[in-house]
Amino acid sequence: MDPDPDRDLVQALQSGDAEARRRALTELYERHQRRVFNVALRVLGDWGAAQDVAQDVFINLERSVRSFRRDASFVSWVYRITVNRAIDHRRREARRPAAKMGDMPLAMEDSGLPGRSSKEAIDGPLHRSEADVRVQAALDRLSPKLRAIAVLRYVEGLSYEELAQVLHCSMGTVKSRLNRAHTALSRLLGSEEAP
Repeated sequence: MDPDPDRDLVQALQSGDAEARRRALTELYERHQRRVFNVALRVLGDWGAAQDVAQDVFINLERSVRSFRRDASFVSWVYRITVNRAIDHRRREARRPAAKMGDMPLAMEDSGLPGRSSKEAIDGPLHRSEADVRVQAALDRLSPKLRAIAVLRYVEGLSYEELAQVLHCSMGTVKSRLNRAHTALSRLLGSEEAP
């Protein structure tokens, strides 16, 4: 069994055949758009910014796939791009006020994701529990690097090896950042609510 289920689509996206590239990009989008949006949303905590980052990832995917070296799975590579773009976006927008997830209008009809209402766009209902709001607020207070590793580990469920691939760092760095993120979240949330 091929360790990367997206291998054939990536090859098609890298090919010279315009129709094959279009079909491959469409399929990759359908497979991964929700995951990309969710990671961007959790890292940014801002609905509109997450839509912008997710759109940017897929708009530039055909061009950026040329740099994909296949030393990791395609999905790990897309996570890396998403996290990097989200962190860059967060840094650029740090001085500008933005609506946070808890401030989103509840009557929002369209999430910008095809075939999904805003209530279905993220894992779970839009009406979030108090605990969800507290966790997102705690994530908002972490540095971009700690937030990214916490989201990828605790929300997306990536293994330590996958984290090392996605974040392009050593296993020791993964463990250190994850420990710092866990400690910070425990402090912010109280030990009973920590991930």
